[in-house]
Amino acid sequence: MLFRVRDAAFCLVAALSMMRDSEIHEIRRGAVVQHYNAPAIKSTLDKGRAGRPGKHWWITEPVAEAITLAEIVSVHEDRVFSPLKRPESTEAVHGDQMIDAFITEANSSRSWTGLDEIPDGRVRPHMFRRTMAMLTDQFPGSEIALGIQLKHVAARALANRTTLSYAAGDAQWAELLETALEATRFRRFKDLYGQHKAGTSIGYGPGADRVKEVFDEIISSARANGGDSRVEDDLLRKARITIRFGMLNNCLFDEANPKGAVCLENAVIPQGHTGPLEGRCRPDRCRNSVIGIEHVPLYDSHRRTQLKLLQTRRLPAARKAIIRREVERVDAVLAQVNEENT
Repeated sequence: MLFRVRDAAFCLVAALSMMRDSEIHEIRRGAVVQHYNAPAIKSTLDKGRAGRPGKHWWITEPVAEAITLAEIVSVHEDRVFSPLKRPESTEAVHGDQMIDAFITEANSSRSWTGLDEIPDGRVRPHMFRRTMAMLTDQFPGSEIALGIQLKHVAARALANRTTLSYAAGDAQWAELLETALEATRFRRFKDLYGQHKAGTSIGYGPGADRVKEVFDEIISSARANGGDSRVEDDLLRKARITIRFGMLNNCLFDEANPKGAVCLENAVIPQGHTGPLEGRCRPDRCRNSVIGIEHVPLYDSHRRTQLKLLQTRRLPAARKAIIRREVERVDAVLAQVNEENT
């Protein structure tokens, strides 16, 4: 059991921290610290720098918990993930062997865990590092953050060609990544369906009304056919709804029928671009916009901030005009919320 727990903890740290195999093995007891007011791992940089300097890698709470658990079960006096010897082997065990052992254990325990089988294939720590870099690159402005976390040596803000090569899509992995993203989107879409079925509001605006109509049709079809949740899942997958979940709204832009998308009005579309132009998004008047429950506090806070700015003394007239226009747009969004709640 001790080895199984260590293997699982190692896989989690390798998958979510973007650390190299050698850097994970250098983690010492008490390595989870606060770095710029965020949880981080303190370890040794083992590549590209003379003297093996100490560095910090930012982590999430699950990674911190995994390291804490690994410390408890570790038999080594200092290192948490140092190469160790197992009873049945005289050879030191390294990261790749820990991952293989974890996959074997996870697959052999499926009868009681209920987890999906991990398919055959070669899995190594650097693959986790690359995959996380590719996923992180989906967010705007991530290049510098990736360079810092990956510890790439560069003169330009710790982000160079090596960082870009890590984040660039891989032809062999692109299909798997897209499948994972589609699965995540479907889970969130299914959650919205569950909320609507339970009588809870899923959002506001013309886009939300379209989604509600589709959900009502699915509920009626499932009931008419005596269907269960599996039938509902099939109907949801077949629903003609393309949804993109965003920070300020959710977008129903349909590439097969882009008519009515405000972001494309009088716009110069870059060559090869598909989908909406997010920088031109107008949630206040686009028929594709869904203002979710989670978005309302953001708009309310933004409105109060803009009104406070208007009270600034000696504010230039042009600046006041821009702020008032922004308040009008926010008011138009919040009006959709107030209209449904009245």
